[in-house]
Amino acid sequence: MKKNQDYNKQGMDLKRLMLRMQGKIWLLLMLIVLGAGIGGVSYQVARAMRMPITYEAVSKLYISFGVDESGEIYQYYNGYTWNELLDTDPIISKIEENLPAGYTREQVIEATEGTILSDIRLLTVTVQGSDEKSVREIQAAVELGLENYAQESEELKRIDTIRTQEPERVYWDDKTVTACVTGAVILTVVGVIVLALIYVMDDAVYVQADIEKRYPYKALGMMMESQKGLQPYARELTANITYLLGDNRKFALIDTDNHIDLRAGELVRLLNAGENEFIGGDGEMGGLTWTMPKEEGAQKEDAYEALPLNESTVTGEDCAQIRQLGGAILLLPYGVDVTKKTERIISLLNNQDCKILGIIVTQADEDFLSRYYGA
Repeated sequence: MKKNQDYNKQGMDLKRLMLRMQGKIWLLLMLIVLGAGIGGVSYQVARAMRMPITYEAVSKLYISFGVDESGEIYQYYNGYTWNELLDTDPIISKIEENLPAGYTREQVIEATEGTILSDIRLLTVTVQGSDEKSVREIQAAVELGLENYAQESEELKRIDTIRTQEPERVYWDDKTVTACVTGAVILTVVGVIVLALIYVMDDAVYVQADIEKRYPYKALGMMMESQKGLQPYARELTANITYLLGDNRKFALIDTDNHIDLRAGELVRLLNAGENEFIGGDGEMGGLTWTMPKEEGAQKEDAYEALPLNESTVTGEDCAQIRQLGGAILLLPYGVDVTKKTERIISLLNNQDCKILGIIVTQADEDFLSRYYGA
């Protein structure tokens, strides 16, 4: 089948794309809601199943430092050294002396952390574990162990526990809103990409420019879906066909959507409509109506006649009649991908030396065309 040489190199018609996407806004809104729901539910499930059960207890201790021979207090204890001292002898041994049986040194080291936040006299000890009982027991052992250590250390006078916080369950920060937003964004982006791919792969025709880009045949015009389209479309279609046929009043009409009985009648009535003959609309030339005959009167001598053919039933005898009539006009449905059918019938007509006079888009959406052409 012949195609315009540069069809595959054509860029995207952005206005056509945006108008097509407008009809999918409901889908994008649904994807936003669905994505938010999936994100929120997935986060809650993961939070419930993967979040470890952790308890934490905090102790505040006050340190009274000893003095050296010069009368100066010992100041080499700081946050860094306290965290190390808790994990080493002699403090760890003092802690173990106050622990119930069954605990190992490694458990205590892993569970405890000592920090000095600002004042070097205030020590914060944090104990974490998988159950409340072990955390409470290790916390109590740490407090007693530090008090005993201070009594035997020349650098320290004493260590007093000034506050003991009971073990509490530790929870993750609730990120449900973030998860919902993330899910909505991801699913929407995926949806837009899929719709864009569908658009790129869509070979259906929507406007006359689609025919002109794709096929080396004339785009004769468009027939509206409701038969009440804007008058310029009917007037342009009539002008193009009458100019194309000249004095010839008979032609073949092939519908690639296989509804020729309806389409042929519509087109013939349009071509044979007399001046100022209307159905519907405001009844004025140029108004929002198709030019149509009011009644089926006697056929005029110079009336147009069409040989109606469906793409799926064209035979060799039909091709002979098409050659005799001088050619055929193809009908392509609006928004329906009949590319393969069109390729097949064009190939048949070319092989049979049947001239293709042009192509008409049928069942066009007048609202879409009004927005596209800015009418």
